[in-house]
Amino acid sequence: IPGLEVAAFSQPAQIVGGDYFDFCRFQDDAHGLVIADVMGKGMSASLLMASLQTSLRILIPENCSPAQVLDRLNHIFYHNIHLTKFVTMFLGRFDPRSRTLTYSSAGHNPPLLFHQGANSGGEPVCGLMPTGPAIGLVEAFRVEEQTITLQPGDILLLYTDGVTEAINPAQEEFGMERLAAFLRQNAP
Repeated sequence: IPGLEVAAFSQPAQIVGGDYFDFCRFQDDAHGLVIADVMGKGMSASLLMASLQTSLRILIPENCSPAQVLDRLNHIFYHNIHLTKFVTMFLGRFDPRSRTLTYSSAGHNPPLLFHQGANSGGEPVCGLMPTGPAIGLVEAFRVEEQTITLQPGDILLLYTDGVTEAINPAQEEFGMERLAAFLRQNAP
């Protein structure tokens, strides 16, 4: 993706899982960034995510709006998963010319944005909060779009709850605070 350095890693809790990330193109050729998590683990979560991936691969190239894609996904999946599962998802549309990221987040963990050039008095790490409910929870689904401009040196960390809910030998969750501290301490 022009103007970005991208790294990705996934390790399922079991042999297969319901976490998913992908890179795609919108109708206007802008770059899409997707991360999602199906409630639960194992084969059933994996099968639902495979179906979701197929739907995304059809919907994203036909749209220019992350919110429209998520709205359509909810319409497709709401009646098919019968409230037995839900999916959190962050979908971003990056335009390398303007360095803007337009995103919608259906209940997903807030991606962390590290501003390299933040003022010494301001917090360099902020969360991109959800802009709507998880997919499959409500029929009257409404998700908003937000737009941010990424500056050279900024770091955007997308993750699923497997990171923040990881437990150490003392039975403590890693948590958001430790993740934000890790990002601050390890930023170049």
